[in-house]
Amino acid sequence: MSHGVCKFVTTRGFTLIELLIAMSLTVLIGGISYQFIDASLRAQTQGDAALSSLTAIEQTWQLMASDLHSSIDRPVVTPAVGADLLSVLDTGGTGEARRPSMMSAQLGNLSLADLLGRDGAILWFTRHGWVNPLGQQRSELQRVLYRLDNNGSLFRDYWPERNQQMSSMPQASLLLLENVQAISISFLPHGQTPDDSAWLPYWPLPSAQLSAVGQGGVQGTNQALNRFMPAAIRVLIQTPELGQVERIFLLAGV
Repeated sequence: MSHGVCKFVTTRGFTLIELLIAMSLTVLIGGISYQFIDASLRAQTQGDAALSSLTAIEQTWQLMASDLHSSIDRPVVTPAVGADLLSVLDTGGTGEARRPSMMSAQLGNLSLADLLGRDGAILWFTRHGWVNPLGQQRSELQRVLYRLDNNGSLFRDYWPERNQQMSSMPQASLLLLENVQAISISFLPHGQTPDDSAWLPYWPLPSAQLSAVGQGGVQGTNQALNRFMPAAIRVLIQTPELGQVERIFLLAGV
C-alpha cells in the first residue's frame, strides 16, 4: 500500500514595517530624481536664456559698430519748419553758435529726451551710407537714436534726414535687447589717452574743452572732426544673464 506524502507550502508576506521602509525608499529615490531633473531643466533654461541674450547683444554690438563707424560730423540743422530747443545751446568753442553733431542723454541743462520727445533717449547722431536697395527718393543720411525705456528694453529709432524737427516721430523703431538692467555710454575726445579719467559721460564738449581740442588735438585735414566728434565711444550694458559686458567703438577717421 503506497502512502502519499503531503507537502504544505506556506507563503510569507511583507510585514508592515517592511512595506513602510520600501515606500520610504521609493519616495526618497523619487525626490532625489526630481531634484536632479529639476536642476537639469533649470540649467538648460538658464543656458538657453544666456545663449539668447548673448546672441542678441552680439547683434546689438554689430549694429552699433556699423552705425558709429558711419557717423559723420553733420551739425543738427535748423528745421525747415518751426524751431527746436537747440537754439539755446552754444557749443562752438569759438564764440559762434554751432549745433552738435552727436548728443548724449544730457546736454548741459537740456536733456535729449526733452529735445526729441522720446523717453529714455541716450545717444543721438547722424550716419551716412544708408543702403537704398529699392531706389527710393531719399537721402543716404539717417538720424539714429538709441534709447532705453522704463521696461528695460533697448531700442534703435531712425529717421530719414529731411531737415525735420527733432521732435518728429521716427520712421521705425527696432527692439535690440530686453531685460537691460543698466546702460552707460562714455566718450573719448581726440588727443586723449584712453584711461578711465579721459572718458566723459556727456557729449558734445563744452566750449572750453572744444577750444582745447582744437588747439592741441590731432592735427590734419580732419580738424573739425577731431573737435566736434569723439575718437571713441565706450558702451557698458548689464543684463541678468550676462552681467556687465563692455564694448569700445572707434569712430571713422581715428
